[in-house]
Amino acid sequence: MEEIILNQFCIGEEFALHEFELEYIETKTNKYGIDYNYFKYTGESIKESNKEIVLVYNCDILRGVFVLLKS
Repeated sequence: MEEIILNQFCIGEEFALHEFELEYIETKTNKYGIDYNYFKYTGESIKESNKEIVLVYNCDILRGVFVLLKS
């Protein structure tokens, strides 16, 4: 199992910190009616790697980070 440490992201930080390194994917609504915007991270640190990072924002505040490993 590969260990991944993402110290460039912090839950609660503002959208503006990575605004120009994000590509919009979609908006999903959870069961409580809260909208979450999903963005693919396209910054420099990800270009050479074998993983995809998806950041989830609600009201321009980071709420989640997903790392998808490519095979």
